[in-house]
Amino acid sequence: MIKLILSAIFILFLLPAPLILFSALFNWKVLKQKSVEKNLKEIGNAIVSAGTSLLFAVCTRPFTFLDTIPLLKKGTDNRPVLLVHGLYHNKIAWLIMKHRLNSMGFNNLNTWQYNSWTTSYPELVLELKKEIQKLYRENGSQTKVTLVGHSLGGLLISGAAAEPEISSIVSRIITLGTPFKGSILALFAPGRLGRSLHPQSELFNGENRIRFPEKITKIAVISPTDEMVLPWSNLEPDHEKWKIIRCSAMGHVAMLYSRRVTSIVAECIRNFSK
Repeated sequence: MIKLILSAIFILFLLPAPLILFSALFNWKVLKQKSVEKNLKEIGNAIVSAGTSLLFAVCTRPFTFLDTIPLLKKGTDNRPVLLVHGLYHNKIAWLIMKHRLNSMGFNNLNTWQYNSWTTSYPELVLELKKEIQKLYRENGSQTKVTLVGHSLGGLLISGAAAEPEISSIVSRIITLGTPFKGSILALFAPGRLGRSLHPQSELFNGENRIRFPEKITKIAVISPTDEMVLPWSNLEPDHEKWKIIRCSAMGHVAMLYSRRVTSIVAECIRNFSK
């Protein structure tokens, strides 16, 4: 039994490696601009971080009750922050980052969870708008809400904040590994929500494409070795007035568990304003 468990862990740890190698080959023009040594180091870091984070994500996913663990409430920063997870995950995705942010002085950290299988992007944006308004009211309608979204979560907070009634109560949006122009891997994604992230879908083309807020601070944090958003250029927003921050090389999910990314998020919450 122990050997079986260890074998399963080993396989799960190595599962992202082929995808990362494929993403590197797919983006070979980007790799050509760097040295061989730098590419090997970044790809190696991505494989290790992606394997570790996938293992952690799978093991913790069923235990959403862990999200209710009380925060230590260090510091005096009580501005409301809403964290929105990505496709196929749930609010437990923020377990590590939430407690790290709390240790950095943020006390009012909130998560929102959605079902990735039985809904659509427009439906989720409507639900998220209600959640943002609720959080704003609960905080006395005095302090604007900061929105942080990982992957699809970044598109959801962007779409919600694009609405005038929401942009007026949001101070900034911070996205992590968000596919601003979709990902070709969505072609193989299970469920209509996952498949809607293909670059040719109506979310990125035509009159009903995703809208982005204009008058609030917008920050996109990007890993140079993201294996889930292909091509890598689709991680970069084309829309005006975005600040792009490139973190060190790591896997897509690993951004949720990275100390460096958490520090970037904390800095963005504190230091960037309209």
